[in-house]
Amino acid sequence: MRRPRSITLTVLGTALAVMATSSAAVAASTPTEIGAQGKCPSSSGGKLGKASVPEGEVKIYGHGWGHGMGMSQYGAQGAARLGCDYKTILKIYYHDASMVKKDLNAPVVLNLASGAKTSRLEAETGTVRWSSSVRSVVQPRGTTWTVGRKTINSRPGIALFDHTGKRRMFVPNAGVMSAAHTGKVVNVYPYGGSSALSTRYDTARYVGSDSGIKVTETITASDGQSAVQKYLMGLGEVPVAWPLEALKAQTVAARTFLSSKYSSSAGAYVLSTTTSDQVYKGWDVESVDARYGGNWRKAVIATGDQVIVDGSGRTIEALYSSSMGGYTENREYVWGNYEISYLKPVDDSRWDAASDNPYRNWSVGMTRKVFAKKLGFDSVSSWSVAGRGKASRLAGVKVTGKIDGKKVTKTFTGADVRYRLGLRSPGFVFG
Repeated sequence: MRRPRSITLTVLGTALAVMATSSAAVAASTPTEIGAQGKCPSSSGGKLGKASVPEGEVKIYGHGWGHGMGMSQYGAQGAARLGCDYKTILKIYYHDASMVKKDLNAPVVLNLASGAKTSRLEAETGTVRWSSSVRSVVQPRGTTWTVGRKTINSRPGIALFDHTGKRRMFVPNAGVMSAAHTGKVVNVYPYGGSSALSTRYDTARYVGSDSGIKVTETITASDGQSAVQKYLMGLGEVPVAWPLEALKAQTVAARTFLSSKYSSSAGAYVLSTTTSDQVYKGWDVESVDARYGGNWRKAVIATGDQVIVDGSGRTIEALYSSSMGGYTENREYVWGNYEISYLKPVDDSRWDAASDNPYRNWSVGMTRKVFAKKLGFDSVSSWSVAGRGKASRLAGVKVTGKIDGKKVTKTFTGADVRYRLGLRSPGFVFG
């Protein structure tokens, strides 16, 4: 999603679920206004406390983790606990938006590796059929086969080796080698190391080049389920043990974001499995969800083909992140250049206060010298940013100091300062 969310959320989908128990898009329907039912308290008016005073001449008080725009995942958790339904949650976080149904019928392609030297695939629960343009072979259950770079008869390409080391298949560079395993769990090790994607959908594909092996996983429609629904079943953005209405809000936001990733050249929705897009954990999420009540699956099914559109009927860029800690941010403050109508500041302090947010408040201190160096100054004399929720915050972060002996004032976006200073979010003010 072009944003770094909380690192912890890449594992929350499985870890916390256990802890909790101890434009392929077409055929839009008539828009319906988001929100309007249930007893849901205002998102604002919560008391969130304060972080401790940090040491150092430059004191920074921050809130939340992530880019700070759109929906707060922890805020949605708190809202659901307070009795809010998912439509109300989405209405508050995305201004002037409506919900429609769209048929998202294209496959989903997950980019797993680019330029790998070797890649492995373990057949966990069944056999896997490997194929190329000229032949096919079957990998037995419980074995691990390897794809590696190989040159045969002066032709560079990739070869498939079975668990005994025997070569079973070869394709020259640009040729496709695929491993079909629909319904059967496999563990794909894209770069051959210990990091794997566990999934039962649908086909792993390998393509060789001079720069290495490209590995993708393609999810297709089957058994009455679209590829998008199958993909969402394995999304690991939030714990599956969270309240059902929070899970519904997450599925609609995630489906909306996915719809924006359609590639006409690929004829599919193309994205990564990491926080650069959305965190996909596949079977790890599905299996945990099944053991703890299946609420995530219920949320995916209950929200059908619902996506969020703006006042012009265009699918929005449904940004979301771990938490905002009391206030969401305006896009112009975070990334600069221009505003987006549905990404406006929202006081979600009451909802956040009802959540388990571990990064509601935090503080960082540093010397002027370190602060200046990180922002590209030789020395600094003043620094400021307007309070959260204020219109003047759109002016950004202003810092005055000296560069090569000359007095200079620079304006930074919230995201720029966040990255330069190594902060958890752009939701900060100076002490």
